[in-house]
Amino acid sequence: MARARSTPSERAANRARDDDDDDDRGGGSRASDDARVTAGGAVFARSGAFCDDDRVFVTVARASVRAFDGATGRALGGAAARGETTCAAASPETTAKTIVSGSSSGILSVIDVERMRVLRRHDIGFAIADVAYPGGASGRDFVYVSATAREDGGGRILRVSLSKGKIVEKLGKTNEARALIASASGGFLACAERRTISIWGVGKDGGGSSRALRIHHTKAITALAFSRDDEILACGDSSGRIVMFHGFARAVRKLQQEARGEETEVDRDALPSTTSHWHSRAVGCLHFSADGAHLFSGGEEAVLVIWNLKDGKKTYLPRLGAPLTKIVARRDDPSRLALFGSDNAVRLVNVASMSVEGTIQGVRPTVLDLDRESYASVVTYDPRAEVVAFSAAGAALQFFDHARDEHIADLAVAPRNYVNTSGEADSPMEAHVAHASFSPDGRVLLTVDRRSDQPSTVTRAVEETLKIWERLHVDDDREGEGEGEEDDATGSVNVPGGAFTCVAQCDIPHTGLITCVGVRPSARSVTESMAFTAGAEGEVKFWVPNGRVSRGGEHAGWRCRSSATHPSGTGVTCGAFSADGSILATAAREIVLWDPKTNAKLATLTMPKTSGEGECASVKAVAFIAGHPLFAAADGKALVIWNLQTLQPWRVYAAPCVGLYAHASMPMFAAVFAERKDQKEIAVVVRFIGADMMPSGTFACPDGAPEAVLFPPADRASRDASAATTPMLIVTRDRQIVRIGAETNAEARARDDMDVDAPAVTKSFPGGVAVVGAPVNPELARVLKEAEASVRAMRLNAEGEDEEDVPERDRVIGGALNGVGKMPWGALFEAPSHELPPLTSLCPRFMDAMLVRQINPNAQ
Repeated sequence: MARARSTPSERAANRARDDDDDDDRGGGSRASDDARVTAGGAVFARSGAFCDDDRVFVTVARASVRAFDGATGRALGGAAARGETTCAAASPETTAKTIVSGSSSGILSVIDVERMRVLRRHDIGFAIADVAYPGGASGRDFVYVSATAREDGGGRILRVSLSKGKIVEKLGKTNEARALIASASGGFLACAERRTISIWGVGKDGGGSSRALRIHHTKAITALAFSRDDEILACGDSSGRIVMFHGFARAVRKLQQEARGEETEVDRDALPSTTSHWHSRAVGCLHFSADGAHLFSGGEEAVLVIWNLKDGKKTYLPRLGAPLTKIVARRDDPSRLALFGSDNAVRLVNVASMSVEGTIQGVRPTVLDLDRESYASVVTYDPRAEVVAFSAAGAALQFFDHARDEHIADLAVAPRNYVNTSGEADSPMEAHVAHASFSPDGRVLLTVDRRSDQPSTVTRAVEETLKIWERLHVDDDREGEGEGEEDDATGSVNVPGGAFTCVAQCDIPHTGLITCVGVRPSARSVTESMAFTAGAEGEVKFWVPNGRVSRGGEHAGWRCRSSATHPSGTGVTCGAFSADGSILATAAREIVLWDPKTNAKLATLTMPKTSGEGECASVKAVAFIAGHPLFAAADGKALVIWNLQTLQPWRVYAAPCVGLYAHASMPMFAAVFAERKDQKEIAVVVRFIGADMMPSGTFACPDGAPEAVLFPPADRASRDASAATTPMLIVTRDRQIVRIGAETNAEARARDDMDVDAPAVTKSFPGGVAVVGAPVNPELARVLKEAEASVRAMRLNAEGEDEEDVPERDRVIGGALNGVGKMPWGALFEAPSHELPPLTSLCPRFMDAMLVRQINPNAQ
């Protein structure tokens, strides 16, 4: 598809215009707080359409509309939209090059897909959930919208004129906004709510279109489809049955002629119907072929079922990888379908050859059930390929290029086919990758996958396998070829940055579930590499290469060199190597610093109490600060930054910190503070920069604590550690990737190649910046304001006291601590032994106190 490319000056103007729009909606943001959604999120599960002679396939993608090649699925570009884009519908003419999209902010946009440019926008005043553009008998000017009313939160079915840019008719009400379907002729519109189908005649000769025919069913309706000749309406229900109602068009016309606007309840038995049943669970989608001879259906079985309406025979296209949620057909070649899957993918299928010709894959959704203790999410960064790795269904790792917003490859850690389960509490555990960690150079990858054939209600037994992968002797000329495919000769799997080979595998490496893993940085070669694993039984194991090398150049395996146990015997919750690899920190209720070379215990740290109530909580996260002798830990009640030279708390933030993420080479880390109120969690990400670890920015994630905070290479930003523009990626719970700060060189090249300009999505206001387009509300503003106030209150000295007289290591944020700081000596020696400062700090203080007492006998 030919498309005019914008110049750098035009893109700069677009950015300025977007910034102006953000200023109008909530105040301008600083350059350091620039936040843009670059990739991820639920991109393809909502809506899409073929247009421009079926050469272009369009889907909605968060705050933009994305265009792909209709035959291969190759990305072509995108157009920015205002608000969270929820739906899109193609122009009714086959040769037309425009689509209509709707957003949660109530904006209806008309977009030219050839140039990917917004032609005009209309604000209808309601949050749009779905849009239908039937054309035909309905006319080219009218669009039908399913929206949420502001006054009561219920749904509304609206008729909108594109030429007038306003609502011209309200067709009906629903309990909540529902999906719409329109007939190919443009004469009928329908939606389903619970067990009732509502059908409107919207053609030019249909009279008042607000007169609806209502058909009742015995089960909850999950899918609808009109036949091309308007003779059959098919509905799928929650039990897996497909019911086809015949003669609905005549009933609608008769109703319009006789009822004079009064809606009439019609029982399902009033219309002739036939029932078919193959699906074992709810029907996810339905679609009639253009010739009316076949009906396509899909659901949780990940199988496309092709029904022959004449003789009732069925044909199947199985193993599609995920439950099917929607079917869209090309107009010039109805045998080619676009199948929407719950794995955030669209598969381009040819039913004539029964093959998948292309796949448009987004970031796969999490496979985790957060209510199950044995499940854990994985989001990590591949430093060699400069892409993000996500845990995915089937015990795989998905490599995703956040700069280009495209799927790159899959690494089948423990290959598993998709298995249909009910998703209930007694369902077997879905195999998944529970832990993954790269070495800083990306040459070593450690993974832990879990599986169980029995549900947790039957047994708590979960099988774990530890695998260690290596990238060795990568041929740069071959990188990127056959990505995600296995090399039969070497058994390696090609992914970005080079092929991975599994060089070690250990079944059941710990007696308990593994809780954290890591690969040591600063290894000059793979032979000097080291990894650690820690388990719920309190044991820490160190893994090293065994020294043997195979013919392919990789090591023949790794071995467990040694192990150690935490003093308290409780389960290890987290761990991390220092930036130079000289120290390993593991934490349970206490924090232990180990020498990874000798297994020697260097020190034991105990989180100071920020209040006199409650027991000591388990540490939730630890991180070393690169380039400085500083170490951070969080237990859900406070964030403590330790000075490793004195083993003293250096900074203490009395706030509910639940996560820590440190930069690999720069003195920078991000802390996640989460507050739960009224059964809703609001999380704030605070970035700390520089030798003083001062907070430099506050970012809110209204949907709760993010899955991860990542730091890509800062090759485009300043190398100065205090530069607030250093890039940072926030991965939200729905796996949107939000970039904070300046883009990297790789991102800049990708944007120039794709000619896509991601609009800013931040909303700035006093107290911080809300990312991912979060609405500004008083509650969120209050949380951010309190968070910023707490992290900037760096000292609690008495009024008038000269802060220079107080050593920095004694300054406490958020409240006084027992056993540390400027305490009277009597109270200090009466404190429990685990609260005493180390001797390296205690002796100098004691000597200083003795000298002070000689000068002033009354001194404490």
